Amino acid sequence: MSVDYIEPRIEVIEDESTPSVTLVTSDVIGVVGTFEKGPLNEKKTITSLDSLVKTFGNDKAGLTGCKSILPAMAQGAKNFVVIRIGGSTVKAASITLKDSSDKDSIIVTAANEGTWGNDILVAVANGTANNTFKLIVIYGGKTETFDNLTLSNIGTVSSDYVIISLVSGAAAIPKNISAVPLTSGNDGASTTDADYIGSIVNGKRTGLKLMETVNANIILCAQQSSDIIRNALVTHCMNAIVRDGLRISVLNPTKGLDVDKVCELTANLDTARGILTYPWNEFTDIPGQFIAPDGFYAGVLATGGAHESPSNKVVNGIVSQEIELSGGDVKTLTKARISPILPDSGFRIMNGVTLSSDSSSNQTNIRREFDEIEMEIYQSTRWVKSKNITKKIMQAVAEQIDAALQIRKDDEKIYDFKATVCDDTINTPETMAARMLKTKIKVRPVFAADYVDHHIERYLGD
Repeated sequence: MSVDYIEPRIEVIEDESTPSVTLVTSDVIGVVGTFEKGPLNEKKTITSLDSLVKTFGNDKAGLTGCKSILPAMAQGAKNFVVIRIGGSTVKAASITLKDSSDKDSIIVTAANEGTWGNDILVAVANGTANNTFKLIVIYGGKTETFDNLTLSNIGTVSSDYVIISLVSGAAAIPKNISAVPLTSGNDGASTTDADYIGSIVNGKRTGLKLMETVNANIILCAQQSSDIIRNALVTHCMNAIVRDGLRISVLNPTKGLDVDKVCELTANLDTARGILTYPWNEFTDIPGQFIAPDGFYAGVLATGGAHESPSNKVVNGIVSQEIELSGGDVKTLTKARISPILPDSGFRIMNGVTLSSDSSSNQTNIRREFDEIEMEIYQSTRWVKSKNITKKIMQAVAEQIDAALQIRKDDEKIYDFKATVCDDTINTPETMAARMLKTKIKVRPVFAADYVDHHIERYLGD
């Protein structure tokens, strides 16, 4: 029987076979930062340098976002969800055009906030039709022309660069003028910790509060290094639920700290949801200054599998480092649960530890691998929600989870697993009466060979 698809709906197809496995990855980097242009406090997906520049512009002194994203891209990272923030001074450039009586007529405003709008030029000429005007917009070597405009149809203007609005009480179209720039645009570069942490006001989310609604796996507050921001990032990751993407944060040390001082930062940080890396580095694309290391480290995490330790991975794009570190510093930093980047045949991450003091869970790859497994099982078993709890359903769930784990074992992402238990030994009459379906899953992860001991003996004779 054919089915007519007339309106959006969910189509449910019953099948007696084991449901398929939904594979997931954990390579999405969520970035909160300041940029020269782009919408404020909106989630934007960035997948290339071109899309970054088109949406948020280029790196600029005093702004943070590109300084973390560009080093991540240098490692091969391709998936970002970016939230642009700005301080209290952030403002869109604009100009008010006057009519022939020198009274305000229309306002031309940059499409979004930032000093980029100060480079937009607008001109007014006679329209082709009588009693109309022509608006010319010039930006970045490109020109937009909107003809036959009146005060009643300016809402039809669709520009990539500006928004046109009518001045209250305007009585006549603007007079002709040569090209003049918009003014008073401001990047909002002077931010506070509160701007990054964000808020929820009348349902409108900003900063990290907006990132709570993003499915991302590695979270950065670009170039930020205050105690308040580090704690906010860790809290953000600890509160994330599997539906929205389990995640880990990469934290920056304060600029200029020596090894002893940076080790003091971890005294009050004990979590598997945070990585503190070190030191600040000079980047090939931003020469002459040291930038925080969060983007370098996040890029390495995103381009390796979740099951792979970042330890010994090459970090691309570093020219020099603010602090010269020796091999002996690695031991001190590792004891303090810090994951540094050091010169070693280029520059490499020297261990893969989180800020957790629990040796059973402080390996970054184990934390991220279990996050990925949990997200994968969640996605694959969503079909069972609100199904009647029967032996057949319990068996199907167990088989589906084992199928997912077998794929991971075959790909050497885990070492081994025990058969999943989902039967009436753990799903008692009481748990089922509470509408709860339980499983018991045991996974043996893969461990990185961070310590390699070679035993060499002298051999004499035959």
